[in-house]
Amino acid sequence: MIKINDIVTCEPNGNLTCSFVGRVEHIYERTVMVTVMDHHPSDRFKVAELMGRVVVAKSKVKTQAETAVQKRQVAEA
Repeated sequence: MIKINDIVTCEPNGNLTCSFVGRVEHIYERTVMVTVMDHHPSDRFKVAELMGRVVVAKSKVKTQAETAVQKRQVAEA
């Protein structure tokens, strides 16, 4: 479950072309507003244009805990 201030990994969306890491600022019904903390260098101008904030579908967001569990499962397989 996603909560405010969670650090999340987001898949590319219509605004950014590569995955990025951010902090959840606001939670809506099907989306979350994320402050971009780390991004691919090719997305730097778009991040600046968006003032560091992106609205992302919840289905394209994973918390750091979920990402760690997936990495562990892959390593065990």
